[in-house]
Amino acid sequence: MKVEFKACEHLDYEPNYGKCKRQLISCDGTKLCWMRPGGGGIVQFCKKRGRLNSPTSCLDITHAVCNDFNEITHEVDVPEEEYE
Repeated sequence: MKVEFKACEHLDYEPNYGKCKRQLISCDGTKLCWMRPGGGGIVQFCKKRGRLNSPTSCLDITHAVCNDFNEITHEVDVPEEEYE
């Protein structure tokens, strides 16, 4: 399944975060975030700042957590068995 959405260029959706799974959410359209295992919550991962503890962090300028926000279109291919 291919997911295309606008968010900060520094958000990371590569499957590099152990047992965390990509999670579809509805935030001004369908976007991705990460579900942490064991009830760890829904988060974002930033290439510059690491884990962001809100699923909506940096999905748009109103939820930016720093001054480095730069909106791009992410195109992420997520196999169905991988996302929740």
